[in-house]
Amino acid sequence: MTAMPHAAHPRILQVITHLDMGGAENVAISLAEALRPEFNFSFFAVGGVADNPVGQEMARRLERLRVPVHSGTVLGFKRGGLAQAGVRLNRLIWKTRPEIVHLHTEIPETTFAVASLLGLPAGTRIVRTVHNSEIWPAWRRVGRLVEPRLRRATVVGVSEACLDGLWEFQVAQHLPLTPGDQTRVVYNGVSTPPGAASGRPSRPADRPIRVLFAGRLEPQKGVDLLPDLLTAASALTTRPVEVTILGHGSLEEMLKQWTRTQTLPWTITLAEPVANLAAHLGDHDLMLVPSRFEGLCLVAVEALMAGMPVVATRARGLNEIFPPGYPLLCSSGDVPALARTLAKAVGAYEHYAEVVAAQQPGIVERFNLDGMAQGYRRCYLDVLQSVQEKQSGQKKQADQKRERP
Repeated sequence: MTAMPHAAHPRILQVITHLDMGGAENVAISLAEALRPEFNFSFFAVGGVADNPVGQEMARRLERLRVPVHSGTVLGFKRGGLAQAGVRLNRLIWKTRPEIVHLHTEIPETTFAVASLLGLPAGTRIVRTVHNSEIWPAWRRVGRLVEPRLRRATVVGVSEACLDGLWEFQVAQHLPLTPGDQTRVVYNGVSTPPGAASGRPSRPADRPIRVLFAGRLEPQKGVDLLPDLLTAASALTTRPVEVTILGHGSLEEMLKQWTRTQTLPWTITLAEPVANLAAHLGDHDLMLVPSRFEGLCLVAVEALMAGMPVVATRARGLNEIFPPGYPLLCSSGDVPALARTLAKAVGAYEHYAEVVAAQQPGIVERFNLDGMAQGYRRCYLDVLQSVQEKQSGQKKQADQKRERP
Protein backbone atom coordinates (compact mmCIF):
# COMPACT_ATOMS: atom_id res chain seq x y z
CA MET A 1 0.00 0.00 0.00
CA THR A 2 1.17 3.55 -0.66
CA ALA A 3 0.52 6.58 1.50
CA MET A 4 -0.45 10.10 0.54
CA PRO A 5 0.95 12.06 3.49
CA HIS A 6 -0.05 15.64 4.18
CA ALA A 7 2.64 17.70 5.88
CA ALA A 8 0.05 19.71 7.86
CA HIS A 9 -1.52 16.57 9.29
CA PRO A 10 -0.01 15.16 12.50
CA ARG A 11 1.32 11.65 11.94
CA ILE A 12 -0.31 8.90 14.04
CA LEU A 13 1.17 5.39 13.95
CA GLN A 14 -1.36 2.79 15.09
CA VAL A 15 0.34 -0.34 16.49
CA ILE A 16 -1.96 -3.37 16.61
CA THR A 17 -1.51 -7.10 17.15
CA HIS A 18 -2.57 -8.07 13.62
CA LEU A 19 -5.27 -7.45 11.07
CA ASP A 20 -7.66 -10.11 12.27
CA MET A 21 -10.73 -10.56 14.45
CA GLY A 22 -10.56 -8.32 17.49
CA GLY A 23 -12.14 -5.26 19.05
CA ALA A 24 -8.84 -3.37 19.33
CA GLU A 25 -8.14 -3.74 15.63
CA ASN A 26 -11.63 -2.52 14.74
CA VAL A 27 -11.24 0.51 16.98
CA ALA A 28 -7.92 1.47 15.36
CA ILE A 29 -9.29 1.12 11.82
CA SER A 30 -12.47 3.02 12.70
CA LEU A 31 -10.36 5.89 14.01
CA ALA A 32 -8.45 6.02 10.74
CA GLU A 33 -11.73 6.07 8.81
CA ALA A 34 -13.26 8.80 10.96
CA LEU A 35 -10.23 11.06 11.52
CA ARG A 36 -8.27 10.62 8.28
CA PRO A 37 -9.11 14.16 7.05
CA GLU A 38 -7.29 15.64 10.06
CA PHE A 39 -4.53 13.13 10.85
CA ASN A 40 -2.07 11.17 8.73
CA PHE A 41 -2.42 7.54 9.86
CA SER A 42 -0.22 4.52 9.30
CA PHE A 43 -0.42 1.03 10.79
CA PHE A 44 2.11 -1.41 12.18
CA ALA A 45 0.58 -4.90 12.53
CA VAL A 46 2.91 -6.96 14.71
CA GLY A 47 1.70 -10.28 13.31
CA GLY A 48 0.81 -9.05 9.84
CA VAL A 49 -2.45 -9.55 7.96
CA ALA A 50 -4.40 -12.75 8.64
CA ASP A 51 -5.19 -14.87 5.59
CA ASN A 52 -8.91 -15.08 6.31
CA PRO A 53 -12.01 -13.04 5.36
CA VAL A 54 -11.79 -10.81 8.45
CA GLY A 55 -8.13 -9.92 7.98
CA GLN A 56 -8.51 -9.35 4.25
CA GLU A 57 -11.54 -7.09 4.73
CA MET A 58 -9.63 -5.04 7.32
CA ALA A 59 -6.77 -4.67 4.85
CA ARG A 60 -9.21 -3.52 2.18
CA ARG A 61 -10.69 -0.90 4.52
CA LEU A 62 -7.24 0.59 5.06
CA GLU A 63 -6.33 0.30 1.39
CA ARG A 64 -9.43 2.30 0.48
CA LEU A 65 -8.14 5.03 2.79
CA ARG A 66 -4.65 4.74 1.27
CA VAL A 67 -3.31 4.09 4.76
CA PRO A 68 -0.04 2.10 4.73
CA VAL A 69 0.20 -1.13 6.70
CA HIS A 70 3.60 -2.42 7.86
CA SER A 71 4.07 -5.97 9.13
CA GLY A 72 6.27 -6.86 12.08
CA THR A 73 6.98 -10.57 11.89
CA VAL A 74 5.73 -13.96 10.74
CA LEU A 75 7.66 -15.69 13.52
CA GLY A 76 6.28 -16.70 16.89
CA PHE A 77 7.54 -14.59 19.78
CA LYS A 78 9.45 -17.56 21.23
CA ARG A 79 11.19 -18.09 17.86
CA GLY A 80 12.59 -14.58 17.65
CA GLY A 81 9.47 -12.80 16.45
CA LEU A 82 9.45 -10.30 19.32
CA ALA A 83 12.99 -9.14 18.58
CA GLN A 84 12.33 -8.94 14.85
CA ALA A 85 9.10 -6.99 15.30
CA GLY A 86 10.73 -4.65 17.82
CA VAL A 87 13.61 -3.84 15.47
CA ARG A 88 11.22 -3.24 12.56
CA LEU A 89 9.02 -0.97 14.66
CA ASN A 90 12.06 0.99 15.82
CA ARG A 91 13.22 1.48 12.22
CA LEU A 92 9.73 2.51 11.11
CA ILE A 93 9.46 5.14 13.86
CA TRP A 94 12.84 6.59 12.93
CA LYS A 95 11.92 6.59 9.23
CA THR A 96 8.43 8.11 9.49
CA ARG A 97 8.85 10.19 12.70
CA PRO A 98 5.21 9.97 13.91
CA GLU A 99 4.21 12.63 16.42
CA ILE A 100 2.14 9.99 18.25
CA VAL A 101 2.56 6.22 18.49
CA HIS A 102 -0.79 4.69 19.52
CA LEU A 103 -0.50 1.24 21.13
CA HIS A 104 -3.40 -1.22 21.33
CA THR A 105 -3.12 -4.15 23.83
CA GLU A 106 -0.22 -6.11 25.28
CA ILE A 107 1.54 -7.53 22.20
CA PRO A 108 1.95 -4.08 20.62
CA GLU A 109 3.00 -2.66 24.00
CA THR A 110 5.65 -5.36 24.41
CA THR A 111 6.89 -4.80 20.86
CA PHE A 112 7.13 -1.07 21.52
CA ALA A 113 9.09 -1.72 24.73
CA VAL A 114 11.66 -3.67 22.69
CA ALA A 115 11.76 -0.90 20.08
CA SER A 116 12.34 1.70 22.80
CA LEU A 117 15.40 -0.17 24.07
CA LEU A 118 17.10 0.74 20.79
CA GLY A 119 16.36 4.44 21.25
CA LEU A 120 13.58 6.55 19.73
CA PRO A 121 13.42 10.09 18.34
CA ALA A 122 13.07 12.82 20.96
CA GLY A 123 9.52 14.12 21.17
CA THR A 124 7.80 10.86 20.24
CA ARG A 125 4.62 10.71 22.30
CA ILE A 126 2.72 7.57 23.28
CA VAL A 127 -1.02 7.01 23.53
CA ARG A 128 -1.93 3.68 25.02
CA THR A 129 -5.44 2.23 24.85
CA VAL A 130 -6.20 -0.39 27.50
CA HIS A 131 -8.77 -2.69 25.91
CA ASN A 132 -9.31 -5.14 28.77
CA SER A 133 -10.21 -4.98 32.45
CA GLU A 134 -7.62 -7.65 33.24
CA ILE A 135 -4.24 -6.84 31.72
CA TRP A 136 -1.21 -9.09 31.23
CA PRO A 137 -3.29 -12.16 32.30
CA ALA A 138 -0.79 -14.66 30.89
CA TRP A 139 2.28 -12.41 30.79
CA ARG A 140 2.56 -10.95 34.27
CA ARG A 141 6.37 -11.06 34.30
CA VAL A 142 6.51 -9.46 30.88
CA GLY A 143 4.05 -6.81 32.00
CA ARG A 144 6.21 -5.92 34.96
CA LEU A 145 9.10 -5.23 32.57
CA VAL A 146 7.04 -3.40 29.96
CA GLU A 147 5.02 -1.09 32.21
CA PRO A 148 7.99 1.18 33.12
CA ARG A 149 8.56 1.77 29.40
CA LEU A 150 5.00 3.14 29.16
CA ARG A 151 5.09 5.32 32.26
CA ARG A 152 4.76 8.61 30.36
CA ALA A 153 2.03 7.41 28.00
CA THR A 154 -1.37 9.03 27.86
CA VAL A 155 -3.71 6.16 28.77
CA VAL A 156 -7.20 5.66 27.36
CA GLY A 157 -9.47 3.04 28.89
CA VAL A 158 -12.32 1.73 26.77
CA SER A 159 -14.24 1.48 30.06
CA GLU A 160 -13.78 2.57 33.66
CA ALA A 161 -12.99 -1.07 34.46
CA CYS A 162 -9.96 -0.98 32.15
CA LEU A 163 -8.34 1.85 34.10
CA ASP A 164 -9.13 0.05 37.36
CA GLY A 165 -7.51 -3.09 35.96
CA LEU A 166 -4.37 -1.17 34.99
CA TRP A 167 -3.99 0.35 38.45
CA GLU A 168 -4.67 -2.99 40.14
CA PHE A 169 -1.90 -4.62 38.11
CA GLN A 170 0.51 -1.82 38.94
CA VAL A 171 -0.29 -2.12 42.66
CA ALA A 172 0.11 -5.91 42.60
CA GLN A 173 3.49 -5.60 40.87
CA HIS A 174 4.68 -2.75 43.12
CA LEU A 175 4.96 -0.39 40.17
CA PRO A 176 4.31 3.37 40.18
CA LEU A 177 0.68 4.16 39.41
CA THR A 178 -0.19 5.96 36.19
CA PRO A 179 -1.30 9.44 37.33
CA GLY A 180 -5.00 10.09 37.01
CA ASP A 181 -4.37 13.23 34.92
CA GLN A 182 -2.71 11.02 32.28
CA THR A 183 -5.84 8.89 31.88
CA ARG A 184 -9.28 9.19 30.36
CA VAL A 185 -12.17 6.91 29.34
CA VAL A 186 -13.36 6.80 25.74
CA TYR A 187 -16.05 4.19 25.19
CA ASN A 188 -15.70 2.13 22.03
CA GLY A 189 -18.11 3.17 19.34
CA VAL A 190 -19.66 1.38 16.40
CA SER A 191 -21.51 2.52 13.32
CA THR A 192 -25.20 3.05 13.88
CA PRO A 193 -26.94 0.34 11.84
CA PRO A 194 -29.28 1.45 9.05
CA GLY A 195 -32.86 1.58 10.25
CA ALA A 196 -31.90 1.63 13.95
CA ALA A 197 -34.45 4.33 14.63
CA SER A 198 -37.27 2.24 13.15
CA GLY A 199 -36.58 -0.83 15.30
CA ARG A 200 -35.67 -4.41 14.48
CA PRO A 201 -37.50 -6.08 11.55
CA SER A 202 -40.20 -8.55 12.52
CA ARG A 203 -39.12 -12.19 12.72
CA PRO A 204 -41.03 -14.90 10.82
CA ALA A 205 -43.22 -16.69 13.38
CA ASP A 206 -42.34 -20.17 12.10
CA ARG A 207 -38.56 -19.63 12.19
CA PRO A 208 -36.47 -21.08 15.06
CA ILE A 209 -34.90 -18.58 17.43
CA ARG A 210 -31.39 -17.99 16.15
CA VAL A 211 -28.78 -17.57 18.89
CA LEU A 212 -25.32 -16.19 18.05
CA PHE A 213 -21.98 -16.40 19.83
CA ALA A 214 -19.23 -14.44 18.04
CA GLY A 215 -15.73 -13.96 19.39
CA ARG A 216 -12.38 -15.54 20.15
CA LEU A 217 -12.77 -19.14 21.30
CA GLU A 218 -10.91 -18.62 24.57
CA PRO A 219 -11.65 -19.09 28.30
CA GLN A 220 -11.88 -15.29 28.76
CA LYS A 221 -14.98 -15.37 26.58
CA GLY A 222 -16.55 -18.23 28.58
CA VAL A 223 -16.28 -20.58 25.61
CA ASP A 224 -15.44 -23.55 27.83
CA LEU A 225 -18.89 -23.09 29.42
CA LEU A 226 -20.82 -23.37 26.16
CA PRO A 227 -21.34 -27.18 26.08
CA ASP A 228 -22.85 -27.35 29.58
CA LEU A 229 -24.66 -24.02 29.16
CA LEU A 230 -26.35 -24.92 25.88
CA THR A 231 -27.15 -28.45 27.03
CA ALA A 232 -28.87 -27.14 30.16
CA ALA A 233 -30.71 -24.34 28.34
CA SER A 234 -32.04 -26.70 25.65
CA ALA A 235 -33.75 -28.77 28.36
CA LEU A 236 -35.62 -25.73 29.72
CA THR A 237 -37.61 -24.72 26.62
CA THR A 238 -39.45 -26.52 23.85
CA ARG A 239 -39.06 -23.69 21.38
CA PRO A 240 -36.86 -24.62 18.39
CA VAL A 241 -33.44 -22.97 18.46
CA GLU A 242 -30.47 -22.71 16.07
CA VAL A 243 -27.14 -21.75 17.64
CA THR A 244 -24.27 -20.37 15.55
CA ILE A 245 -20.76 -20.10 17.04
CA LEU A 246 -18.38 -17.91 15.04
CA GLY A 247 -14.71 -17.73 15.93
CA HIS A 248 -11.23 -19.18 16.21
CA GLY A 249 -9.09 -19.90 19.24
CA SER A 250 -7.53 -22.43 21.56
CA LEU A 251 -10.88 -24.06 22.41
CA GLU A 252 -11.88 -24.61 18.79
CA GLU A 253 -11.03 -28.32 18.72
CA MET A 254 -12.94 -28.92 21.95
CA LEU A 255 -16.02 -27.30 20.43
CA LYS A 256 -15.65 -29.22 17.17
CA GLN A 257 -15.51 -32.49 19.08
CA TRP A 258 -18.55 -31.53 21.12
CA THR A 259 -20.62 -30.45 18.11
CA ARG A 260 -19.83 -33.77 16.43
CA THR A 261 -21.02 -35.82 19.39
CA GLN A 262 -23.79 -33.73 21.03
CA THR A 263 -27.42 -34.86 20.64
CA LEU A 264 -29.27 -31.73 21.73
CA PRO A 265 -32.74 -30.76 20.49
CA TRP A 266 -31.08 -27.53 19.34
CA THR A 267 -29.06 -27.23 16.14
CA ILE A 268 -25.45 -26.17 16.86
CA THR A 269 -23.20 -24.84 14.05
CA LEU A 270 -19.53 -23.91 14.44
CA ALA A 271 -18.38 -21.63 11.63
CA GLU A 272 -15.65 -19.24 10.49
CA PRO A 273 -15.69 -15.62 11.69
CA VAL A 274 -17.37 -13.28 9.23
CA ALA A 275 -16.15 -9.90 8.07
CA ASN A 276 -18.36 -6.94 9.05
CA LEU A 277 -20.41 -8.90 11.56
CA ALA A 278 -22.76 -5.96 12.19
CA ALA A 279 -24.13 -6.32 8.65
CA HIS A 280 -25.13 -9.94 9.41
CA LEU A 281 -26.83 -9.42 12.79
CA GLY A 282 -30.23 -9.32 11.08
CA ASP A 283 -29.76 -13.06 10.41
CA HIS A 284 -29.87 -13.75 14.16
CA ASP A 285 -32.26 -13.05 17.03
CA LEU A 286 -30.31 -13.34 20.29
CA MET A 287 -26.65 -12.87 21.21
CA LEU A 288 -24.90 -14.88 23.93
CA VAL A 289 -21.90 -13.30 25.72
CA PRO A 290 -20.80 -15.50 28.68
CA SER A 291 -17.47 -13.68 29.22
CA ARG A 292 -15.40 -13.85 32.41
CA PHE A 293 -13.96 -10.36 31.80
CA GLU A 294 -13.98 -7.79 29.03
CA GLY A 295 -12.75 -4.35 28.17
CA LEU A 296 -16.15 -3.38 26.82
CA CYS A 297 -17.20 -5.92 24.11
CA LEU A 298 -17.99 -4.44 20.73
CA VAL A 299 -20.14 -7.32 19.51
CA ALA A 300 -22.52 -6.82 22.43
CA VAL A 301 -22.73 -3.10 21.66
CA GLU A 302 -23.41 -3.84 17.99
CA ALA A 303 -26.14 -6.31 18.92
CA LEU A 304 -27.92 -3.88 21.26
CA MET A 305 -27.63 -1.11 18.66
CA ALA A 306 -29.31 -3.44 16.19
CA GLY A 307 -32.15 -4.06 18.67
CA MET A 308 -30.96 -7.60 19.43
CA PRO A 309 -31.42 -8.96 22.98
CA VAL A 310 -28.11 -9.98 24.59
CA VAL A 311 -27.77 -12.65 27.29
CA ALA A 312 -24.54 -11.77 29.09
CA THR A 313 -22.62 -11.80 32.33
CA ARG A 314 -22.00 -8.93 34.72
CA ALA A 315 -18.28 -9.22 33.97
CA ARG A 316 -16.21 -6.11 34.56
CA GLY A 317 -16.19 -3.86 31.51
CA LEU A 318 -19.04 -5.75 29.89
CA ASN A 319 -21.45 -4.60 32.60
CA GLU A 320 -20.86 -0.94 31.68
CA ILE A 321 -22.70 -1.44 28.40
CA PHE A 322 -26.12 -2.25 29.76
CA PRO A 323 -28.69 0.24 31.09
CA PRO A 324 -29.80 -0.01 34.74
CA GLY A 325 -32.26 -2.83 35.28
CA TYR A 326 -31.34 -4.70 32.10
CA PRO A 327 -33.02 -8.10 32.63
CA LEU A 328 -30.75 -10.64 30.90
CA LEU A 329 -27.55 -10.50 32.98
CA CYS A 330 -26.01 -13.22 35.17
CA SER A 331 -22.98 -13.67 37.38
CA SER A 332 -19.82 -14.61 35.50
CA GLY A 333 -19.21 -18.36 35.37
CA ASP A 334 -22.70 -19.25 36.68
CA VAL A 335 -23.73 -21.88 34.13
CA PRO A 336 -27.16 -22.72 35.66
CA ALA A 337 -28.11 -19.04 35.78
CA LEU A 338 -26.89 -18.43 32.22
CA ALA A 339 -28.84 -21.47 31.01
CA ARG A 340 -32.03 -20.29 32.75
CA THR A 341 -31.63 -16.77 31.39
CA LEU A 342 -30.97 -17.97 27.86
CA ALA A 343 -34.02 -20.27 28.00
CA LYS A 344 -36.09 -17.37 29.36
CA ALA A 345 -34.92 -15.09 26.55
CA VAL A 346 -35.74 -17.77 23.96
CA GLY A 347 -39.17 -18.51 25.44
CA ALA A 348 -40.19 -14.85 25.69
CA TYR A 349 -38.13 -13.52 22.80
CA GLU A 350 -40.77 -11.07 21.58
CA HIS A 351 -41.00 -9.44 25.03
CA TYR A 352 -37.24 -8.99 25.38
CA ALA A 353 -36.95 -7.68 21.82
CA GLU A 354 -39.41 -4.94 22.81
CA VAL A 355 -37.39 -4.17 25.96
CA VAL A 356 -34.18 -3.75 23.95
CA ALA A 357 -35.97 -1.69 21.29
CA ALA A 358 -37.05 0.76 24.00
CA GLN A 359 -33.44 1.04 25.23
CA GLN A 360 -31.93 1.29 21.74
CA PRO A 361 -31.81 5.12 21.46
CA GLY A 362 -29.79 5.41 24.68
CA ILE A 363 -27.33 2.74 23.51
CA VAL A 364 -26.86 4.52 20.18
CA GLU A 365 -26.23 7.83 21.95
CA ARG A 366 -23.58 6.36 24.30
CA PHE A 367 -21.70 4.16 21.87
CA ASN A 368 -21.91 5.80 18.47
CA LEU A 369 -18.82 5.93 16.29
CA ASP A 370 -18.65 9.72 16.13
CA GLY A 371 -18.52 9.98 19.92
CA MET A 372 -15.55 7.62 20.06
CA ALA A 373 -13.77 9.40 17.21
CA GLN A 374 -14.20 12.80 18.85
CA GLY A 375 -12.92 11.42 22.17
CA TYR A 376 -9.69 10.26 20.51
CA ARG A 377 -9.45 13.46 18.49
CA ARG A 378 -9.44 15.46 21.72
CA CYS A 379 -6.87 13.04 23.16
CA TYR A 380 -4.53 13.44 20.19
CA LEU A 381 -4.87 17.23 20.19
CA ASP A 382 -4.24 17.42 23.94
CA VAL A 383 -1.07 15.35 23.54
CA LEU A 384 0.14 17.48 20.64
CA GLN A 385 -0.63 20.69 22.52
CA SER A 386 1.37 19.50 25.53
CA VAL A 387 4.34 18.88 23.23
CA GLN A 388 4.05 22.37 21.77
CA GLU A 389 3.79 23.94 25.21
CA LYS A 390 6.85 22.05 26.39
CA GLN A 391 8.84 23.10 23.33
CA SER A 392 7.70 26.71 23.78
CA GLY A 393 8.76 26.64 27.43
CA GLN A 394 12.16 25.23 26.54
CA LYS A 395 12.65 27.91 23.88
CA LYS A 396 11.69 30.63 26.34
CA GLN A 397 14.18 29.32 28.90
CA ALA A 398 16.92 29.21 26.26
CA ASP A 399 16.15 32.78 25.16
CA GLN A 400 16.27 34.00 28.76
CA LYS A 401 19.67 32.40 29.26
CA ARG A 402 21.04 34.09 26.13
CA GLU A 403 19.70 37.48 27.30
CA ARG A 404 21.43 37.32 30.70
CA PRO A 405 24.51 39.57 30.94
